[in-house]
Amino acid sequence: LAARKVIQKKLTGGALRLHIQMPLKEASLELIAKHLNSLGNKDKVIKIVQYGAQALLHYVYKDPNNPTTKRVEKLFWSLVLHRKLFRYLFFLNEMVNIRDRMRELASEDDKVDKINSALLLGKNSAFFVFWLLDNAVYLSMGKLAHFNGGPAAMLSYKLWFAASICSLARNFRLYLSAGDKEQEEEQLLRVVQDLADIVVSLGFSKMADPHITWGHIGFAGIASAVLQLRLTWPKTK
Repeated sequence: LAARKVIQKKLTGGALRLHIQMPLKEASLELIAKHLNSLGNKDKVIKIVQYGAQALLHYVYKDPNNPTTKRVEKLFWSLVLHRKLFRYLFFLNEMVNIRDRMRELASEDDKVDKINSALLLGKNSAFFVFWLLDNAVYLSMGKLAHFNGGPAAMLSYKLWFAASICSLARNFRLYLSAGDKEQEEEQLLRVVQDLADIVVSLGFSKMADPHITWGHIGFAGIASAVLQLRLTWPKTK
């Protein structure tokens, strides 16, 4: 009952208002260029174009014989392949994260939040296998290895879904325990981003067919990328 009251207070206390008041640096050409040219943010810009093309294929360019449709479809699959190459060997980062999470769980330090570490371990473990499978799919799509990458791709999307669920549980928990308005608003954006990723992973894995369409996946992917760019924008403090 107490937990329910906390959740109701958070959701009705103005935290869901669209205007976010986090102290961000004022936009300038130099700052925008620096922000968008970081490796992670470059991937998110490409992701916006990729998922934008996907949405266009669903809502606008539906005729497979239309030359424009063929160009947009070619752009989409080209960006899918290039983003997989860009993220090659990402599983190594997850190996480091898994090691750190296991150390936290084994620690006897009372300051360590074991629930937070466990949720992160679940997320990192799912993404570790996801990146391995994603690398294998790239080899298949790029004709560098001769095998059917379809089953590996479908399994990777399910692991992405599992990782997003762990991330959502963690970020919603942090949202409820946020100590100030700034932290609360930031965690709310992360919760929305997790929900967008869940839509994408459910759509690609076909676990929600026919309720999540190609167009839904496109808009959810764009939302996730835009939110990531927003969350990584430099702050004034």
